[in-house]
Amino acid sequence: MLLNQYSSFWKKAGRGELLIGGIEVICMGALILMPKEVTKWESGWMKAAERNVVHAFSSLPVWDHDNWQFNYVGHPIAGCLYYNAVRSQNATRWQSFLFATAQSCIWEYIIEGTAEQPSIQDLFVTPVAGSILGESIHMATMAMRKNGFRFFEKVFVLVFNPMFVINNGFGPKHNPPLKKNF
Repeated sequence: MLLNQYSSFWKKAGRGELLIGGIEVICMGALILMPKEVTKWESGWMKAAERNVVHAFSSLPVWDHDNWQFNYVGHPIAGCLYYNAVRSQNATRWQSFLFATAQSCIWEYIIEGTAEQPSIQDLFVTPVAGSILGESIHMATMAMRKNGFRFFEKVFVLVFNPMFVINNGFGPKHNPPLKKNF
């Protein structure tokens, strides 16, 4: 049985939002500390944050020119975390995709929107690539979980599906015990 397995989607989403919200605050802090050459944010963006958010909602998204590592590695990883924040609580694929899409919009329009205009490719890549990656990792996690996690499987899940570990851990409450093969 997974954590919140039989709970409403809204309970799963609430827990997912708390987890993801904390991670997003940490990520925004890291972005603030990065050099301007990496973020491409204009100096003084903090003073204009409120105006930037209003502009984000009142103008169309733009094609950004961020490094490919951000757009095509970082955003799918973020989408995978968003997706598995609720999928690891037994949300459906569709619910998990919608949660990842909503989280991507929150990041682009509200959090990152304080500094720059929302990005077309980020709004698409994050939930779509993230959900494909997230479901693949979720399925691998569930297959490993079926007979109990071995050491290297725990390492894999800890690295690639930390939301499962945060929500369920490796203990017997949410996971079957390891079966010994004789």
